[in-house]
Amino acid sequence: MKKLLLISSLIAIVALHSCKKSFLDREPEGAYVDATFYTSPEALKAATAPLYNRAWFDYNKRPAVAIGSLRANDGYNPYMNPSYTLFTVTSLDDGLSDSWKSFYGVITMSNAIIDAVKHKAVNVTEAQKNVAIGEARLMRGIAYFYLLRTWGPVILIENNDAVIKDPMQPRHREEDIFRFIIDDLSFAAQHLPIQADKGRATSWGAKGMLAKVYLSRAGWKTSGTRNEADLAKAREYAKDVCVNSGLELYAKYEDLFKYKHNNNPESLIAMQWVPLGDWGVCNTLLADLAFSSDVTGGVNVWGGGLNGTIDMLKQYERADTLRRNATYFTQHSFYPYIAIDKGGYSYGNAGASIKKGVIGGPNDDNDGYVQSMSSPLNTYILRLADVYLTYAEASLGNNSTLNGGEALNCFNKVRDRAKIGRKTSITLDDIIKERRVEFAMEYTNWYDMVSWYCYKPEKMLKYFNDQQRGWSTAGITKDEDGNLIFEDPTAPAVPVVVTANNIFFPYPENDLIQNPRLKEEPQAYPFNNQ
Repeated sequence: MKKLLLISSLIAIVALHSCKKSFLDREPEGAYVDATFYTSPEALKAATAPLYNRAWFDYNKRPAVAIGSLRANDGYNPYMNPSYTLFTVTSLDDGLSDSWKSFYGVITMSNAIIDAVKHKAVNVTEAQKNVAIGEARLMRGIAYFYLLRTWGPVILIENNDAVIKDPMQPRHREEDIFRFIIDDLSFAAQHLPIQADKGRATSWGAKGMLAKVYLSRAGWKTSGTRNEADLAKAREYAKDVCVNSGLELYAKYEDLFKYKHNNNPESLIAMQWVPLGDWGVCNTLLADLAFSSDVTGGVNVWGGGLNGTIDMLKQYERADTLRRNATYFTQHSFYPYIAIDKGGYSYGNAGASIKKGVIGGPNDDNDGYVQSMSSPLNTYILRLADVYLTYAEASLGNNSTLNGGEALNCFNKVRDRAKIGRKTSITLDDIIKERRVEFAMEYTNWYDMVSWYCYKPEKMLKYFNDQQRGWSTAGITKDEDGNLIFEDPTAPAVPVVVTANNIFFPYPENDLIQNPRLKEEPQAYPFNNQ
């Protein structure tokens, strides 16, 4: 743990002084030293810029797909992190170690920025300082929300020096982690602007995250009944974003996943990757996601075996081709914006390779910004559709159905964009299905499933065990009406059994060795005035 924190702090310092390009194109010219870095509004923006990319790099480079999507059964490859889909991940898994390191990298970097802005910033207003602190606390809160839904009890840190002096820190209670997250996001919602430079988070993003956190906490291990006060807060924040922000869903679903549409109005919070950037600030996922160099303009890739699962593809309604085609290549689907020089690309395979995240080649309206392990595409943390569905779920609350009102209308707006029929009433099952389809292969579905599991454990255990995890098929084709046909679906030799003991991941082995206190019972966190 001590080594991790030292490395994270070093990354923060290096990132502040050595980034060659700013994802916002607002990084001031010249070099800064610690004594002068926090002496202008531009310098504050440069200080927080790495929180949008470098801090998240080790998580985004591969574990995000494994934890957020493969674990949810959005996709499967028997040779690419199959243990996540099959629930056989061990504490020795590199992805867990990278995720833990990355999340705590975000946290320690945020802590360093908060401390520096409070004690070293000059020639800037209090409001400008609070914006920088708000960005740092937003990202710290988000990192803890990921940690909580991945491991449960984890270590709360808001003072790097104290932990470096005594790295043997205990885990903290889940209720205290929720409180810590809400405190951070509430500060961000209060102090971030309602409009900001492209790519920067706003108060709307913070409020959207607050809605998700309150909804998660409302049912977190509450024996099947959500807390009404938390539901009310989730509705309050979600409604504020949905009704008062003036934001609308982006018109075309597939455009959400094109480089030229980065930082569209629906994007509330996103990791911002530097086009053709150095290792540490680039998006490496293209090589894992793309099934062939045919769809990357000849750029080398190796993700050929990652496919949509039978279970996931069955979630799509027959008419829901816009979202399906934007997420998975299926037989005869055509993409005029891929292989433009050849008149477009038609997928002729009998399969369902991953499409979302595959933006084409360097010359496919990508300004040349495509290399084997470098895509210019941002990674969403939160987009408006997520808040719409959060509003609907919070309004459903403990009821069996939601039969009308503004929140149901927001749910139906998501379906309107997909050009499928509206619903006159919805249940939790409808919300689960809609979320899975809307956010398939966006590295988020598993995290929502964990919240549903904590709310309805028996329901979700049955759900997980009915997902045909690890099943194979001789081919996925289409009939003359466009319906998917799964040829000779075959169950795995060893059935996947999901139990209460393997919902949360094991702590990384290296961290357990370095900090044996991770094996102790979680403790109460000594809150002070942050």
